Parts: sequence; structure tokens; C-alpha cells
Amino acid sequence: MTLKEESGSTSQTLFNYKTSRMKYYAIMATACLMSLFAACNNDKKEIANVAQGYLDATGNYLIDEAMPYANQETREKTLTYLRDVLIPMTPKEYMESNTPATIVLGDIAIEDDTAVVKYTKTTPIKKLENEIMVVKEEGKWLVYVPLVLPEGILIDGRNGTVSQVGSREE
Repeated sequence: MTLKEESGSTSQTLFNYKTSRMKYYAIMATACLMSLFAACNNDKKEIANVAQGYLDATGNYLIDEAMPYANQETREKTLTYLRDVLIPMTPKEYMESNTPATIVLGDIAIEDDTAVVKYTKTTPIKKLENEIMVVKEEGKWLVYVPLVLPEGILIDGRNGTVSQVGSREE
């Protein structure tokens, strides 16, 4: 074998090495992007399941069934208030005419550990478009609904505020 043939062989080996490293980096980058996409997709599925479970339960006045989908503050304040105060005050005839509720989820926007889920609630007597917040706490997505009292007072434990919502006519 001549010197020329050996140097050509070395060049070819170097070329193959560089090409294989480029392929390796391309495969690794693709794998990272796919896992990132899969994680976002898994978050959206989990968020959708949590929102759907919560909204199906509360939309049909089944407050105890909504509890597993809610964070601690929502369970202890909002849902407890609904179950123990508002629902007993609501006429049974109204609740019967306002069920069953059908919930259709719309867009889900995720930013860090907070998601906003748009939804449409349809009952025999009305149709409502709204949104609900889902937050990630200790690795788990849960619905967060601050307590709004009938007087329009909002109690938001996430940021420690109490504020007036809307206006009251005297």
C-alpha cells in the first residue's frame, strides 16, 4: 500500500467519524425535542382530565366528586362553601332543571405551573362559556378556584388578597 492510499484511508475514516458524530448529535437533539413535546402533551392530557372531572362534578352539583380534582384551598374553602352553604340554599327545582350539564373543553394555555382551560357548559336552560385555572402543586395538576362570596368579595389564598369583585347597587 502506498503512502497516498494510506492518507486517503485516514481522510475517509476522519470523514466517517465526523459524519457519525453529526448523526449522533442530530439524533440526540431530536430525542430531546420529542421528549419535551411528549411532556407538554402529557401535561395537557392531565390538565384536561382534571378540568373535565372537576367541571363535570360541579356542573351537576356533585361537590364531593369534585374534591379529588381540586387543590387544598379550593377543597377547604370554595367547594366546602358550595356544598354546605350555597347548594342547600338553591331550590331543588332549579337544580333539577339545570342538569344534566355537558362540559366541552376548549383551548388549554400553559405557562410554567399554571394552566387556563377554556370550556363551554351547556344545560337544559343555559349555555355558558368560561375558563378555569389548573395549577401544578407538588408535581400534580389540580383545579384552583378562589372563593368568591355572594357579596362579591374575592378571597385569593395564592397571593393572600381580599378584594371586591364587581359592583353592588344600593
